[in-house]
Amino acid sequence: MEILITIAYFFLVRLIFFDYKLLRFNLFWKFIVFGIYAGAALTEIIALGQFTPYTKELIVESRVLQIGPEYGGIVKKVYAKGGVPMKKGDPLFEMDPAPKQAKLDSIKGQLDESEEKYNVERRLVSRGAGVREKMINLKFEVDTLKADLAEAQYHLDHTVIVAPSDGYVVNLQLREGVFIRLKAPVMTFVDTEEYYLVGKVLQRATQWIDPGDEVEVALEMYPGQIFKAEVKSVIWASGKAQISASGRLPTDKELLPPDDFAVTIKFKESDPERPLRFGASGIAAIFSGRCDACKVLRQLEIRSESWLNYIYNPF
Repeated sequence: MEILITIAYFFLVRLIFFDYKLLRFNLFWKFIVFGIYAGAALTEIIALGQFTPYTKELIVESRVLQIGPEYGGIVKKVYAKGGVPMKKGDPLFEMDPAPKQAKLDSIKGQLDESEEKYNVERRLVSRGAGVREKMINLKFEVDTLKADLAEAQYHLDHTVIVAPSDGYVVNLQLREGVFIRLKAPVMTFVDTEEYYLVGKVLQRATQWIDPGDEVEVALEMYPGQIFKAEVKSVIWASGKAQISASGRLPTDKELLPPDDFAVTIKFKESDPERPLRFGASGIAAIFSGRCDACKVLRQLEIRSESWLNYIYNPF
């Protein structure tokens, strides 16, 4: 955008002073022309960059969940389809319930037998003919089998794996009849209940950013549209600054001072006609409230950038 503005400015200067010769390009007008350009450049570098940070690296994020079964076995049915929206609780896939049902039936049979033995021994003890220690052991066996029965019932009830939230499945490679291992991720689920945006901001500007600051966002997939948002938080950490613990000293090549901090942004309200999409990119202008004139200039800039999304923008 800065390059386009520079080209437009000096093209206008050419039209006025050289092509149409409306004014003489004397020392006075040279001072005015280059003074305006220098003032604009300094305003961009100093004031706008400090008080109205601008990020051209903005991306829409959401929770991405790895889905897997609680136990291994054969896949009986796959309900999910890649990229198709689903509601919370909708079935994703079903494991073969036969092994779990067989185990449940077996425990039920053992429990019935143990309860019968316990009731017999309890009646004998009440008549003074039984062994109290044997009755206690049978009672413990009954309680253990009841716990095993509840666990087996839980596993049987969860042979159908359901969507943890509203969203959709991507990277779906699961097929009916395949064997999958215990808790092995078999599909990726994108949560659509909450989206947030993350953008990179130069460190020198983050000192003026506070949660709740006004933000305007322009997404590439919606040319000419400006979305109202606000700062959620500044992530005061950077992976470049992290040094892994080891038995040796870090080298200078491993020390990579970061230039930016990440800022999380949230929309003030959703637009059903222009939904957010996970992975969508764009730009954002953050208004710290410390320079009203800077805010107006940034608003003009981000709107111009948004309209440029209608065409290919190499800049």
